[in-house]
Amino acid sequence: MKAKQLAVPLAAAVIFLAGMILTEQLLSPPYAVKSAVKLLLILVLTGTGLRLNGVGIKEGIRFQTMKHPAALIAFMIAVIPAVLLGFYLLRNQLDLPAIRQGLMEKEQLTKQNCLFVFAYIALCNSFLEEAFFRGFLTESFRRAGLKKAGAAVSALAFAVYHLGIVDSWLSLPMLLLCIALLFGAALFLQWICDRYESVKASWLVHGCANLAINSVGILLIFFL
Repeated sequence: MKAKQLAVPLAAAVIFLAGMILTEQLLSPPYAVKSAVKLLLILVLTGTGLRLNGVGIKEGIRFQTMKHPAALIAFMIAVIPAVLLGFYLLRNQLDLPAIRQGLMEKEQLTKQNCLFVFAYIALCNSFLEEAFFRGFLTESFRRAGLKKAGAAVSALAFAVYHLGIVDSWLSLPMLLLCIALLFGAALFLQWICDRYESVKASWLVHGCANLAINSVGILLIFFL
């Protein structure tokens, strides 16, 4: 039984990563197309995985009521300056013109549509990632009695997935640093999810982090 419980999330993680990396690296479609592929993969993989393991959607992605939600506000506020500070400290190591070019040419973001896209990233995209990584993947491992292993696998998958998006913007040292930072961010979001016993908590914090990242994107598109 445990082998089946573990096979399902592991297979889902591999299929998701393969699908998104192939889409990103081989097809390089605009952001809207990648978002549709991502939505489809998460819905199909999560729905199939929960069905195979006999778990309901709400329990399977930890979409329960948060415990002590008022205390979460401090984390939601703190993550925004933390992300902006990180960008400020690393700004000289980043090729900002290349990032701007990638956003406007590869992702097809413009001054007219970027605000809508960034709002989607903060609200919807953050939920999809939390439901899949901190919800379905980690919870599947936890139900098999391997909570720590699940958090590590989920964090690694989270880092590898995002690496496929930004790898062309970074030098090798920055690439390695990015992996470490993404892995650490995933573990932090997992801690938030566990602390408040709901993926809703990590979703809110993730969304605030995306707001900070998106503000940098707005500066690049409008003012660089």
